[in-house]
Amino acid sequence: MLDLRNAYHALLGSEAQLAQCRQAHSVADLLAVLRRLWGADGHSDAQLLQALDTLNREDVPADVAAGMAGHWLPRSYHVRSQRLAWCLPDGAPTEPFHDEYLSRCWQSTPLNQLVTPRTSLQALAACAQRVPRAQPAGFIFHLSRCGSTLLSGCLSELDGAAVFSESPVLTEILVDPALSPLEKRAHVQCLLDLKAILFPGRRVVVKWNAWDIFHAQLLRSAYPTVPAVTLVRDPVEILASHQAQAGRHMSGDPSLAAVAPVFGKGAGGSVLEHRIGVLQGLMQGLHDLTAEPGVACIDYRQLDGGTVRQVAAMFGLRCDLEGQRRIAQRMQRNAKLPGIRFEPDGARKAAVFDAAQSTAIARRLSSLHRALLAATGPVAPAAHAEPEREVADVR
Repeated sequence: MLDLRNAYHALLGSEAQLAQCRQAHSVADLLAVLRRLWGADGHSDAQLLQALDTLNREDVPADVAAGMAGHWLPRSYHVRSQRLAWCLPDGAPTEPFHDEYLSRCWQSTPLNQLVTPRTSLQALAACAQRVPRAQPAGFIFHLSRCGSTLLSGCLSELDGAAVFSESPVLTEILVDPALSPLEKRAHVQCLLDLKAILFPGRRVVVKWNAWDIFHAQLLRSAYPTVPAVTLVRDPVEILASHQAQAGRHMSGDPSLAAVAPVFGKGAGGSVLEHRIGVLQGLMQGLHDLTAEPGVACIDYRQLDGGTVRQVAAMFGLRCDLEGQRRIAQRMQRNAKLPGIRFEPDGARKAAVFDAAQSTAIARRLSSLHRALLAATGPVAPAAHAEPEREVADVR
C-alpha cells in the first residue's frame, strides 16, 4: 500500500500522468493506465479500486497538495470536518450555476470519478503559494431571483471571462462559524487564486450567493479595487419566486443561522413573514453596498444586451461582435434552464399574493425598494475599456 500511496501522490502533481489518465474513456481503461504508470501489474481491478477508495479518504499531505496547484480545482468544502475536495476542470464554466459545472467535470472523465483527493483546510495555503495572486475582474451581488444568473451566464459567453456562479466551496467557507473573518478572507483569496490559474487568458468574475451580501465588507476588504454590480427586483416578484420554489436562504436552513440574525428568526410568525424579514436584511445589506465607490446598481427591468455590455466594460472584459452574438442568444433562453425559451413572468408573479399579503410586503419593503431603485443608473465602464461595435438586442 505504501508504494501505491506514493504513486497516488505523484499522480496528483504530474501533468504528464494526468494527461495520460484523462485519455481513458472507461473505468477499465483508466485502471489499465494506472496499473502501467504505477507498476502495479500484480494488482487486480478490485484491488486497485479498493486502494483508490482508501487513498481518497486520506488527507493529502501539504507538500503533495502544493503540487496540485495549477492542475486541480477546489470543488467543495465540508464544514464539520474542515476538509476540501478537489476535481480536475473541464474547460471554462458556462453553466448557470457552478455546481452544474462541477457535475460536468465529474462526468467528463473516469479520472474525476475514481481519483477524488481531499486535503485539510490548512493545506490550502501551501497550494496557493504556488500560484500568483489573482485580481478578479468583478463581483456580482444580488437579492436572488432578480436576473443575476442571466447576467453571469451572459458574461460566461465571453472568451475573456471565467465565471464562478455561486461556487459552493466559496460559500461554505464564508458560512463556516468556526472560522474568523480574517481566516475566511485568507481562504477565499487562496481559493480564487487556485481557480483563476486554471483558466489562463481569462479573468475571474464571481457571482456570490444572495446571503453572501452579509460578507460583502469582508470581500471588499480583500479586493478593495474590484468593481461590483448589485441587482434588485420588485420584492413581490422575488418573494413570489420563492413561494414556488424556496432558495436555501428562504427555507429556514439552520446552517445560515450564524451568517446574520435574520436567518435565526424563523420560529415565530408565518413563512411569508420570515421571508420578508430575510429579504429586508438582504436589501439593507445591498443598499449599504451601493453607497460605496466602484459599485453599480441594476434593476431587473434594465437587463438587456446593452446593460450586459456595460457590465462587461465595467469589468474590463472585451465584448466583440461574436461575444455580443452569443449574449443575444443567451438572453433568449431561460437563465436557469437554458434549454427553455425565456418567457416574461412578472405579471404572473405579481398575482401570487392576495391583497393582505401584498400590503404586508409593501409595508416592510417598499421604502428600501425605492431607495435601491434610486441608486440604479448607467453602468460606468472601466477606464481601460475599449469601445465595441454593437449588434441589435433580441430581447
